[in-house]
Amino acid sequence: MIRHLAWALALGLFATTNLSAQTIRFDTNVGTFDMRLNPTGNPFLQGNVDNILAYVNAGRYDTTVINRAATNFVLQMGGFQANTLSLPESFNEFPSVPTFDPVIVDEDGDGQVDFDLGGLSNTRGTVSLALSGNPTNPNSGTSSFFINLNDTNDFLDDSGFVPFAEIVNMETVNLIMALPQQNLDPSGGNLGAINIPVLQDNHLVIIERAFVVPTPEAIIASSSPAANSSAASSSSGGPAASTATDLAVPEPNTLLLAAGAMMMLALRNRKRTA
Repeated sequence: MIRHLAWALALGLFATTNLSAQTIRFDTNVGTFDMRLNPTGNPFLQGNVDNILAYVNAGRYDTTVINRAATNFVLQMGGFQANTLSLPESFNEFPSVPTFDPVIVDEDGDGQVDFDLGGLSNTRGTVSLALSGNPTNPNSGTSSFFINLNDTNDFLDDSGFVPFAEIVNMETVNLIMALPQQNLDPSGGNLGAINIPVLQDNHLVIIERAFVVPTPEAIIASSSPAANSSAASSSSGGPAASTATDLAVPEPNTLLLAAGAMMMLALRNRKRTA
């Protein structure tokens, strides 16, 4: 039994260390999908990671419209607020999401991303920021992002679109793509307005809430006596308790590591005395 427990803990530790990438959960009125940030651990993607976390932690993706469902191409969102669930008569009725400074990926201004993408490409399930300009400006990405729906989108790699995340499960994305669509720009000049997915009665598909998924370490810490003590001191005028932003950077699961080491030591001692 001890041997089985030791192996279970070792496997659990392996799984935990491979889930170190931060994950954002998007709750929509169609379903939920998770976005794993920087799955390859590329340090050059930190600017993109910090950017999307800033919008999530500021609540700026909450109640925003999923506005572009281009078949076999992209599902785009994050750029416009939804003041109502009903499809408006004009795309101009969608207020823009207030943006932070754009992400700089082209420091020398030559129109090319300055760093290697580190194994990620604009293929199915990966996520990049939407860009503006003709040709596209690599330094124009802010809140709006898209999910790639096709492996042939890798041509976007050379146009300044930096994939910085991946969708863990595409089930909800597939459901959204299967919905009927409405066109609020018959001229076709605004690509973000011609493939708007809608539900019954022309209700919009919206992001209801976006948040960082708590890590196992954060859950353990929040239930520890030290955490409870900090919360108590905060309520009595002491130092402020930790906020959700503290969950952004997961650390190795030291509790699981210690337990695994103890079980392996017990197994070794048992063999020696046998």
